[in-house]
Amino acid sequence: MKKKIAQYPLIALLLSGAVLCIFTPPHYIFRVMTEYAVQVMFGYLFLGLFFLLLKQPRLMFVSFFACSALALHLKTNSNSDLKASEVTYNQIVIDVALVDVSNINDDPEGTIDAMLKLNTTILSISDINPLVYEFVRDTLSSLYPYTTSIIGFDPGIVVFSKYEIHHQEAFFVDGLPNVIGSIQPEQNGQELYFIASNTLPPFYAKDYERLQKQLQIIADKANEINSPILTFADYNLVQWSDEIHDFRAKAGLKDSRRGFSPASSTSIIGSLFYSPRDHIFFSEDFKCIGFENLKSSSSQHLGIKGSFQFNFIVTNDKKTNQEF
Repeated sequence: MKKKIAQYPLIALLLSGAVLCIFTPPHYIFRVMTEYAVQVMFGYLFLGLFFLLLKQPRLMFVSFFACSALALHLKTNSNSDLKASEVTYNQIVIDVALVDVSNINDDPEGTIDAMLKLNTTILSISDINPLVYEFVRDTLSSLYPYTTSIIGFDPGIVVFSKYEIHHQEAFFVDGLPNVIGSIQPEQNGQELYFIASNTLPPFYAKDYERLQKQLQIIADKANEINSPILTFADYNLVQWSDEIHDFRAKAGLKDSRRGFSPASSTSIIGSLFYSPRDHIFFSEDFKCIGFENLKSSSSQHLGIKGSFQFNFIVTNDKKTNQEF
């Protein structure tokens, strides 16, 4: 009897850990903990197996229950499609890459070479300074003749495109630049919009409020456009965070990342504790036919790439010609 009573504090501790990951209080330490919800889930799984070996049925059941609750929470807040959509061969493929050039000084040739090999429709680079921008623009100009950018601010942002960029607009949220544009991948075809953004990593609870405010404004912009749209950025938030969940729900966007893909780190240990914070979201007008993590020639994390097609073939009569 005493042994069973002694287990109650441990049971309460196990349950509280799962509850805090799912219903996260607005405090920084709990926000950080929820970023590792996947790792916590596997921790509960191993604890359940450990208690099974020790023949502790109560602790085993509680651990497996907490693991299941976290798994359901993560599934609810991520793209549940385990397979990529099938490719429609008579439609153009729109490839979008989101690239991080923070390590370009360590391997400039390898980073540029990796970007050239991507050969995507749209290439977005955030947190870029004027010197790096000049270097990258001159190198990529033959492949990407069109750009829209906000340079000279810290941080800057640039979007390269193979197609002419229309409806260009810039807006700032607490000094952070965001750019809007549209392209028409096929002549007389459907026009698609994009919103590329810069964010700052959160270090305090108020930083999460700033991120939430920025995401709300981006969602409002996406709803105003009311056309096929892609949004991409290093949002500095994991895909199952409350902020990302609310943003996607408000803007009506889907996640191009399927489940948890920690393959961006250069080591096994790093992959285990890596929580992806860069995302490409898309409206229901698209289907995602591919997603991958990108690495430079030195195996450093370079960014992410998503491949999309329209969900339908649009005729000239149905084509959206919206200006704002």
